[in-house]
This record gives sequence, C-alpha cells and structure tokens, in this order.
Amino acid sequence: MRWIGIHAELDPQEIPPPKPYNIPESILKGIDFETLEGVLGMKFQNKGFLIEAITHASRPSSGVSCYQRLEFVGDAVLDHLITKHLFFTYTDLPPGRLTDLRAAAVNNENFARVAVRRKLHGHLRHGSSALEKQIREFVKDVREEISKSGFNSFGLGDCKAPKVLGDIIESIAGAVFLDSGYDTSAVWKVFQPLLEPLVTPETLPMHPIRELQERCQQQAEGLEYKASRAGNVATVEVFVDGVQIGVAQNPQKKMAQKLAARNALVVLKDKETAAKKETEKDGDKNNAGFTRQTLNDTCLRRQWPMPQYRCINEGGPAHAKRFVYAVRVNTSDCGWTDECVGEPMPSVKKAKDSAAMLLLELLNRSFPDKPDGKK
Repeated sequence: MRWIGIHAELDPQEIPPPKPYNIPESILKGIDFETLEGVLGMKFQNKGFLIEAITHASRPSSGVSCYQRLEFVGDAVLDHLITKHLFFTYTDLPPGRLTDLRAAAVNNENFARVAVRRKLHGHLRHGSSALEKQIREFVKDVREEISKSGFNSFGLGDCKAPKVLGDIIESIAGAVFLDSGYDTSAVWKVFQPLLEPLVTPETLPMHPIRELQERCQQQAEGLEYKASRAGNVATVEVFVDGVQIGVAQNPQKKMAQKLAARNALVVLKDKETAAKKETEKDGDKNNAGFTRQTLNDTCLRRQWPMPQYRCINEGGPAHAKRFVYAVRVNTSDCGWTDECVGEPMPSVKKAKDSAAMLLLELLNRSFPDKPDGKK
C-alpha cells in the first residue's frame, strides 16, 4: 500500500500457511512443467499451486481442487498491479481515461487472448468435450485476429472467449502470488512481459457501442437499438434518426449489439467520406462535411476533451427553421478557447459545422507551429 501513501506492513508469519498438497504421481507426470514454467519465466517451489491453477471443475481428481479460489485472489492482484502501472506511467491522464485503460487491460476477453497467444490453453486440465470444442474454435478465431497487421483488440474482437481461458490467467497470477510468499512484485515480474503488448492511450480501442453513442450525441442524432431472437440467434438492428443503418446476428445478444454498432459506424463513416468528396468536388468550403470530425480528431490527438456545442438560437417557421450554434474547447495548453459562433443554418448539423470551422481557424492561429492542433 506504500504506493498510495499508506504504510501497512504485512507480516507473512501472521498469515496461515496454505494447506499442503498431496498430489498423486500420475497427475505430476501428466503435466509438462518445463514448458509451462518456461512460458511464465519462473520455477514454482510448490507445484501444487500451478496444478490447481490449470485445473477446471470438470476435471475432478484426488488431491487437486479447481482453479476458482486462485482465480479469486489473482483477479485482485492483477487489478492492483495494472492499476498501479497505469497510474504511475500516465501521470497526466485524467481519471476517466485511466479507467478506460484499465477496463481494456483487465477483462476476461483480453486475458483469454493472452492465454491463446502464450499457448497456455494447451495446459488446461479439464474433462469436457463441449469446452474443448469451444476452445478450439476460439483459438482458430484468435489466430486469424493475430494475423492482421498491428491488430490487438484488447477484448473487443468479434469472437466471444470461453470464460475459462481468461480465468486461468487470473488463477495463475494467484498461484504465483502464493508461491512467492505473497510478493506482488514477483507477480508483476512474471505478468508484465506475459501481458505484452499492454494497452496505451494510443492503442486504446473505443467500444463500438460507446463510439456510436458519442457520435450521435455530438451530432444531435437519435439512436435506437431493436433486438429480437429466433431460436438460438439474436438479431440487433441499429436506427439513427429512425433509419436502419446497421444489423447483426449472433447467439449472444451483447455480441450482436456490438457487431451491429460496428456495422453502423462503417456505414456512417462511408457516408461522411462520400459527403466530403462531394463537397470537395463542388468546392463549397462553407459546408465542409468533415468539419466536426476534423475538430474531434484534433482534440483526440492533443488529448483534449471533446468540443462543447451549445445552441445560441433556433427560430423561423417550421418549413424554414434556422439554427445558430457556438463551440469551444478546453485546451490543456491555454485553457478554454473563445466561443466561436457559426452562421445561421437550416439544420443542426450544418450549424455545428459552421461553428466548428471557425474554431479550427482559431486553433490554427493559436498554434501556428502545430497545424490543426497536431503535436
């Protein structure tokens, strides 16, 4: 606890020792300790901890419990160590961003992919043919993910992991913790290289559902999901301003929703790209379709909060309404910018674009050596 300023000494003698293992020789001979410990980069003093960490409840055997108790303690230890790593590595990040980083690093889907990358799944002791099939299919999907250049989903891939694979990462952490005499630094020495590449602010993926929600909020668009189920297949449709723009199916509703949101984002980005090309073709600089996105990208690159828009005026008859919006950004360099007020426009989107264009021009003047706010 010293890293947060609390001096609490832990006396190992006050902690009751773990119960001794009485493992049959037949089990010991069936485990490839040399390969498994080679992956972890450590030799266990008590092999019983390691055997328990890789034993599933479907494989009852004399003298060996399943991994769940070790998973319980390993979960807490890894959460503590990764929180500590992020807190001291990224000293300027706000707490919300740190929370996002931790959520990407500490989750069962990410840990399951670590287990596959390090080939730990091959050491799992279980007795379920159904589980074996799930693991085999997941390993195939993950290998396809890994084959993509620079890809690391941090748990946001398109395939759902069998929970056991993420669990054994945590149970092995618990085993290392106990075998090392409750030494968290020994756990980090094993797991820091094992978990590489660790998520960074630059590689942090945004969940498609959250990205779509924030995009629609920024552009004052209505977002709605509609879900249905036929047999074992869930179908989720995505509607933006009442128009269906994405749909996906999956046995699991949450996965179907994530895939539908991702499909919707692809459609929306394609439309924005087409609108930008059309605008460039027409030479209409006052209606640049990508203005707000350019401003958003600028804020992301400089690690600023997203721009804040507000409606200054909304008036006119129903068939010819006009909207006026203002926008400003809280920069880390100079605090809040002046509020830029756009021209009256026939839609909220165009009104925000007008204001965003003025703010981009202001940022270019304020940061002459950093065009568009680039670092």
